[in-house]
Amino acid sequence: MKKILFLILCAFISLAAKADDPKRADIKFEQTTIDLGKFGRETPIRKCAFVFTNTGDADLYIHQIFTSCRCTGKEYPTHAIKPGAQDSIIVIFNGEKSAPRKFRTSITVHSNAKTEMTKVYIKGEMTPRKVEPVPIIEIEE
Repeated sequence: MKKILFLILCAFISLAAKADDPKRADIKFEQTTIDLGKFGRETPIRKCAFVFTNTGDADLYIHQIFTSCRCTGKEYPTHAIKPGAQDSIIVIFNGEKSAPRKFRTSITVHSNAKTEMTKVYIKGEMTPRKVEPVPIIEIEE
C-alpha cells in the first residue's frame, strides 16, 4: 500500500512540475553541414544559408553567432522568430587572404532555445589559381 501511495505521489509531482514548465523556443536546422564544394582562388567568396525552424512554443531570439575562422562572416535575424516560423542564417566564406586548402569551419549559434548553443558547419576545398603558360618569345640578334 505504501508503494502504491508513493507512486501516485510521484506521478502527481511530475505532472505538477510539467504544468509549471514555461514555454520555450527550440531551433531545428534543415542541415547542420553545408558543403561548398571545390572552388578556385579566382572566386574565393562563397555564400550559403542555414535554414531553421522555431519548433518550440515561444518566440526564438538569436543572441550571438561565433565562427571558428576569421575568414567566415555571418548575417542573422535579430527579430523574434515566432513558433513554427522559418528563417535563415547567412554564412559567407571569404578565402581571399587564405591559402588554398580543405576547410571545415564551425558556426556556433547562441539563442534562447532549449539547447542554448547549437553548432553548424561549412566545409569545402579552395584550390590554387590555374597558371596559364606564358609563351616564350625568341629575340633575334
